[in-house]
Amino acid sequence: MTIRLTCRIEGVGVNPVNPPLVWEAWNGTTWVPCEVDRDETGGLNREGDVVLHLPSTHTVSAQELQQRAGWVRARVIEADPEHDRPAYSASPLITRITAFTIGGTVEAVNAETVLAEEVGLSEGVPGQTFQVQRRPVVPGLPLVMEVSEGAGWQEWTEVPDFSDSGPEDPHFAFDQVNGELRLGPAVRQPDGALRRYGRTPIKGAHLRLRAYRTGGGSQGNVGAHALSVMKSSIPYVARVENRRPAAGGRDGEDVENAKVRGPMVLRTLGRAVTAEDYEFLAREAAPEVARVRCLPATSAAEAGVVRVLVVPAAAASGGRLRFEQLAPAEETMQAISRRLEDCRPIGARVLVQSALYRGLTVVARLRARPGNSAARLQEDALDALYGYLNPITGGPEGGGWPFGRPVHGGEVFAVLQSLRGVELVEDVRLFEADPMTRQRGGVVQRLELEPHALVYSYEHQVRVE
Repeated sequence: MTIRLTCRIEGVGVNPVNPPLVWEAWNGTTWVPCEVDRDETGGLNREGDVVLHLPSTHTVSAQELQQRAGWVRARVIEADPEHDRPAYSASPLITRITAFTIGGTVEAVNAETVLAEEVGLSEGVPGQTFQVQRRPVVPGLPLVMEVSEGAGWQEWTEVPDFSDSGPEDPHFAFDQVNGELRLGPAVRQPDGALRRYGRTPIKGAHLRLRAYRTGGGSQGNVGAHALSVMKSSIPYVARVENRRPAAGGRDGEDVENAKVRGPMVLRTLGRAVTAEDYEFLAREAAPEVARVRCLPATSAAEAGVVRVLVVPAAAASGGRLRFEQLAPAEETMQAISRRLEDCRPIGARVLVQSALYRGLTVVARLRARPGNSAARLQEDALDALYGYLNPITGGPEGGGWPFGRPVHGGEVFAVLQSLRGVELVEDVRLFEADPMTRQRGGVVQRLELEPHALVYSYEHQVRVE
C-alpha cells in the first residue's frame, strides 16, 4: 500500500535514509513490522509517498470506521547515534494523509500445473504401474488419484509404501523422479494365501491424477527483480517483479551422488554421531541446499555444541551471485533443525546457521595479446574471477570455495594468467569489502577466513590494456 503524506514542518535532525521510525500493521492480536519499499518523505520530513508491503496477517479490524479497513501505524523508536540514527529534534507536523493500495504479493512456483491427467485403465490385477506424461514431478502439491467406480470418481490417497495398507485401503505410491504411479501388490503368504496390500481397482476403471506440478530445477533460483516480463497480459496488471530471490530449486540426483548416499543411509540409520552424519542428515532434510558444513566445538565454552552451516542453492549468470541469494529460506532452516533435533545424541545442542561470507573485490590490470579483443578479454576475466571466488561452484575443485580457506593474491594471479588471450597480468590487488554496506576496505595480500566463513565476490574490476 502507499501512504501519501503532506508535512508542514521538517523533523530536523534525523537521517532521512535511516530515521528512528518503524511502520507496523495490526493483525488482530499484535502489531507486526511492515517492509518499507520506498520512503520519499525522508522520515516524515517532507511531502511524499511511503510505500509499504503489508504482512499477510494484516486483518480488517477498523470496524468503528464502518468500512473494510485495517490499522497501520508509524512508531518512533529509540535513537542510535552510533549507527547513524539520530533522534528528532522537532516533531513533524502532518496535515494530510491518504492511503491506497497499488498492488499485491503472491507466492509463485517455478512449475507448471497439470490438471486431471488420465494415466491409464485398470486391468483388475494388483501391482499395476502407470506413467505420467510430464516428469519430474515437483513436491508441494498433495497428490490425489481418482478412480472411476460406479457413477463417479473415488479419491485414493498417496502413501510412501504399502506396508500398513489393508486389502480395501484406497492407496497408491508415487515416484516423483520417474513419474511412476504404483498400485498395491499381492503377496503369497507361507500358508499359500494371497494377501493384498491396498485395494485393486475393478477392471476397466479409469485412473487419473487430479493435479500435479512438473518443472523445477536449480535454474529457477533466480535473483531478486529478475522476473519482470509477463508471458500474457492480465487486465489491470501493469507490471510484475519478484521482490525476493527464488530458492529451493534443485536438480535431480545423479548416479555418483546416489552411490555415496546409499552407504551413508545404512551407516547413520537416522542417528547423528560424527560431523559427516550431521551433514548427511541435514541434506536429507533439505535436499534443495547447495552445501552443508558441520563444525564441532573448538573450545571448552562450546562443549556439546554442534554448529551446522547452510549454503542455499542459487542460480548465477557467469558465477555472479546476488548477496541476498545466499540467505537460506526460513522454512529450510526449520526443516534441518527439526530433523537434527530428532537425531542428535542426548546432551548435544545443535545450532543451524547460515554460513558467514567475507566480501572480496579484485582489482586487476591485464595486457592482451596482439589481435585479441580487450572487451572480450575483460568479460572473460570477470567471469573467471566470479566463477573461481564463488561459495557454491568455485574453488580449486569446483565444488564451492572451501570453508576457512584463505584467498591468496598469487592464486588469483594464476587464474587470470591462465586465460586465453592474456599476454601479462600487470597487477592484482585484493580489497576487503562489505556487501551489506557497499564499503571497500584496504588492500590485503591475503584474505583470511574464519572456519565458518566463505569468500563472496563483490564488484571485481578488470582493466585490459
